[in-house]
Amino acid sequence: MKKNLLLILLGLSTTTGWAQAPQQAGPPQQRTTMATPKGNAKISGVILDAETKQPIEFATVALINLSTGKPIDGTMADDNGRFTLQKVTAGKYKLNVSFLGYQLQVVENVTVSSDNAEVNVGTVSLASDAKKLNEVVITGEKPLVEEKIDRTVYNAEKDITNSGGNAADVLQKVPSLSLDTDGNVQLRGSGNVRVLINNKPSSIMAGSVADALKQIPADMIKSVEVITSPSAKYDAEGTAGIINIITKKDSGLEGVSGSINATAGTRASNGNGSLNLRRGKFGINASASTVQFYNHGNMSNITTFNGPEESRVVREQYGDTKIRGGFMNAQLGFDYDINAKNSLSGGVRHNGGQFKMQNDQNQLFTEGGVENPEQTFNTDIQNRNKRQGTDFNLDYVHTFGKPAHELAVLSQYTMMDTDTRNYQDRYTVGEDPFFLQRNNNDGQNNELTFQADYVHPFENKTTLELGAKSIFRDVSSDGVYRYIETDSEVNSNLNFDYAQDVYASYATYGFAIKQKLNVKLGARFEQTEIEGDYFQVKQDGAQESANYSESYNNLIPSVALSYTIKDKHTLKANYTQRIQRPSLFFLNPFDQEQAPGTIVRGNPYLDAELTNLYEVGYSTYFKTASISANLYMRETDNAIETVPRLEDNNTILTFANVAQNKTYGISLFGSVKPVKAWSVGGSSNIYFVDLKSSLYENSGWMYNINGNTSYDFGKGFSAQFNGGFNSRRIQLQGKFAAFSYHTLAFKKELFEGKGGISLGLDNPFRKSMKMNNDVEAIDFTQRMRINNFNRGARVTFDYRFGKMEKQKPRRKRSIRNDDTKQGDGGGAGGIQ
Repeated sequence: MKKNLLLILLGLSTTTGWAQAPQQAGPPQQRTTMATPKGNAKISGVILDAETKQPIEFATVALINLSTGKPIDGTMADDNGRFTLQKVTAGKYKLNVSFLGYQLQVVENVTVSSDNAEVNVGTVSLASDAKKLNEVVITGEKPLVEEKIDRTVYNAEKDITNSGGNAADVLQKVPSLSLDTDGNVQLRGSGNVRVLINNKPSSIMAGSVADALKQIPADMIKSVEVITSPSAKYDAEGTAGIINIITKKDSGLEGVSGSINATAGTRASNGNGSLNLRRGKFGINASASTVQFYNHGNMSNITTFNGPEESRVVREQYGDTKIRGGFMNAQLGFDYDINAKNSLSGGVRHNGGQFKMQNDQNQLFTEGGVENPEQTFNTDIQNRNKRQGTDFNLDYVHTFGKPAHELAVLSQYTMMDTDTRNYQDRYTVGEDPFFLQRNNNDGQNNELTFQADYVHPFENKTTLELGAKSIFRDVSSDGVYRYIETDSEVNSNLNFDYAQDVYASYATYGFAIKQKLNVKLGARFEQTEIEGDYFQVKQDGAQESANYSESYNNLIPSVALSYTIKDKHTLKANYTQRIQRPSLFFLNPFDQEQAPGTIVRGNPYLDAELTNLYEVGYSTYFKTASISANLYMRETDNAIETVPRLEDNNTILTFANVAQNKTYGISLFGSVKPVKAWSVGGSSNIYFVDLKSSLYENSGWMYNINGNTSYDFGKGFSAQFNGGFNSRRIQLQGKFAAFSYHTLAFKKELFEGKGGISLGLDNPFRKSMKMNNDVEAIDFTQRMRINNFNRGARVTFDYRFGKMEKQKPRRKRSIRNDDTKQGDGGGAGGIQ
């Protein structure tokens, strides 16, 4: 039970999925050296898919001597499709470029005029080619899930069940990810993740991640990247890793293109559109979207305070809840190639909207089995959370003569304004309200970031990366409490200001040993400066103020190893240490009374969490299937946990660095394509959690599984099914019960593949989802039962327009702020 016991559980939108794996996953870049005279010349280029204009990593490049017609050297493309042949002697050559599922492309007449020449053949486009393998047709189309050396990529645009949904629906289907009952994303069972959009932090994520995921239409998402062991180049991410949502946007094509999507549904509706324009060196991309969602449910919350049976206090609460919300997002970006080696890009993104919850609740309060009439009443609860956020960014990239040798200077400014209200009217049936609560919390969250990254590739797959970064955060909160009874009124307020400055530098060094073992070593140094103060006027008129400051330094190491066997089997091992600072949700001492007797209160004296993360993995692929498995362990000695306590028969939920958290697990993923039209895939995460504090301890096994199957009926008709199950979830003082979900979708392509119409069914075989939350504290026990009516249907129409003329690859860098522990829940809390 985190931020909001009543609101977010009932607003949970569950449409999850199972993820299909790739038909093939390539090995890491590997150079094959033949016995031939060597020189000092270089041949380079970039390999792209002819249709999608996306890089084809691991594509094979063979260097053919024109005089003999025999291959004399070769290499593979990196994850950006770039390749470089080194130590080439002067002469005339051709290149054979190939990859499974694509037609062979030959680059003729490659002339190396001198021993130290550098020849760039530019872009090599590969066209898809259907090839029959054991009666199964494999094409060059991107698979639903790709397992890469350092990350898992879920290509959301390939999953038709996503049509009309939101980002929460998409993330639920990604291997190793799940959503808890509050709607917060978890990676391998941990909620300590950072969610980025296009490699950048966003004001939309500055508060509640659960709320933010509902605001992003699924039709705008191109793919989702999951990085479980970030290297030192990333901010000091916490226990689990980084989730990067890649949206559909300009791919660097000449001309004008765009898309529109519209969805009408029983629980949510949305619409979005995008427009891309490129002429010569200049490109503009813009998009806008809106989301409206509506849901309802009911709940019960029974709290039993420990004590003798004859005087035992029991508070029972029952209620019906309605959820309403509306959000909009808009962005405008540009990029400009100043010349062949210098480029400039920038943009602005704005998001805003509000979330409303109406809860009609009745409370029965007994002492020793006898009703207490003063504490037995009905309550009308209204929560409203308004947000407005804007991001500005301006980036400069300089590319040196050697491919992938570059300097990037990046900047970003983010600001967020919030207005949160919690109104409660308490009354007895047939009478006017005898008590009114009017709590308001307004705040601002501003963040300025500067970053510089330098990448220098050397021979033999050796790369040095250096960087520096500064983050300046300034957060303020202004809370006003009003309690109005029949003949009196009590007012109080609290002002809280918090500043956090982070100065960081990093270095990583990657190299290969005998072309089989890839090694990447890194270290990151971070200095954190914190200042905070708050001033509170209490209900009795007393004043309270406090000022505090803190400074600490951290040296964060990272080690990553990967070893390839016979180009099909990859072993990897990673170690990293991460620091995760608490965000304002955990720090803000403003009391958020969510319902009678339930108050959430932050702790401004929290320390940052420090976590050790270990991981070993294995992956392989066959002609029609792929498999991967990863063993992992996380250790956190000062984990931030929810700490409930009693004050005047009120349950106060606050936070403290009180726990040791050790997690041991295995994540599994597999995919198979039995026949040409049928794909089946799935993933699971099985882990053991051991939680300990000075007062509590809890441990146990947990797991979540999900799977996906799709079938192409031909002539533009297809169907897909997703489903999953989350086991009970262990927490320090109790557990969440298990729950499941499923989605069914049908799609018909229209307009020669440029558009389509789809029907999605959310949980069609179940009327509602029941969620249970049990808390066992020293002073009380709590039993919460949520009934969420999440059966739904939606119809989506999409259309793509425009004509592209040619493609020009471009190298983009972006800021990543992924160092803060984020608030769980969302809707009706204070600012975060």
